[in-house]
Formats: sequence, C-alpha cells, structure tokens
Amino acid sequence: MSSLAAEILKAVQNTKPGNRSWFDALPDEAKRELDKVRSLFDPAVHQKRAFVRAVREAAQKRGWSIAGEKQVSEWLVRKT
Repeated sequence: MSSLAAEILKAVQNTKPGNRSWFDALPDEAKRELDKVRSLFDPAVHQKRAFVRAVREAAQKRGWSIAGEKQVSEWLVRKT
C-alpha cells in the first residue's frame, strides 16, 4: 500500500456510528431471500419499476420493514 493510502487509512476515524440501511436492518433470512431475488432481476426481461413494486409488496406481506421504491430500485441494480 502506498504511503499516502496508509497515512489516510491510519488517520480516518469514524466519530459516530453510521446508520444502518433498510437492508442491513432486515433479519438474515430476509437478506438471503432478497439477495436471491436481486440475482434473478434481468433488466432485459423485467421492467425495473414493476419488479421493485413486487419486491416491496412481497416483503411487506412477510412483515419486513422495507424502504421506498427509490431506495429499493437503487439496491436492485447495485452490484454488491
């Protein structure tokens, strides 16, 4: 690692804990299931907005607290 990178990483200290995202706040089983659903999303086949709405509806039926359409849409296309 370069000396600049090492210096910066050594200097970085979080002053307060970050907020958990809606996804991180879910139970582990919910996260596993949603990760599988996300892997099935194919923008060449599925309309993103309809897919997001279906994800939200199914999650809410299971009692999972889930974010709004915009956040779920961003999560859906995120690579990691």
